[in-house]
Amino acid sequence: MSTLHLYPSATLRLPRDVFGRRSSPSGRALLLDAARRVAGLTTPPVRGTDRRWHWPDGNRQDGDWRGSVSHVGEFALAGLTRGVWIGVDIQDQRPRPAAIGWLARVLDQPVEQVTMRHWAETEALLKAQGIAGIRPTHVTLPPWQPGWRPTGDGWWLHSSPAAPGGIYLALAARAPLALQWEADPGPLTSYRALRPRLTEGSLV
Repeated sequence: MSTLHLYPSATLRLPRDVFGRRSSPSGRALLLDAARRVAGLTTPPVRGTDRRWHWPDGNRQDGDWRGSVSHVGEFALAGLTRGVWIGVDIQDQRPRPAAIGWLARVLDQPVEQVTMRHWAETEALLKAQGIAGIRPTHVTLPPWQPGWRPTGDGWWLHSSPAAPGGIYLALAARAPLALQWEADPGPLTSYRALRPRLTEGSLV
């Protein structure tokens, strides 16, 4: 079974632009830093036309390294695995009425039942599928439960439970993967309690 390596990081002093807004860290730089630490890779990843990141290497029988990255504020999470397309997304809890309204229509659910966990799950799934730049008209998310759960169309989701005041985390992949934290989850409070089991490669 393949392993999904999760590498969280934080940049507490992000630079600001001329309008005082904090700049976002580069996804390529975040992935390269994680790949150096996790897999000893020294070349930057390539981003295909489908916006999915990977390190091409035709010499590996177990497939090339593939990655996904997300950041919110100063916090970031990079995911790396081999031979399987993945999607990683983290979201903080803050008002986003337009985004939640759109997502409620796409999920065909009452807007008051849609949360930032649903948003993170949708983003992770679109990243894994290679359609992150396309807004679909319909998405089906399976009911939440701990661990990996099938979406019904060949993909799998793994996400954190409700995280009041915290950060929601969602993972998507073509198949269930063993999870391995490569650094302390820290600000990812929803997963902190699961860390002992996750570091043992559990599918919890």
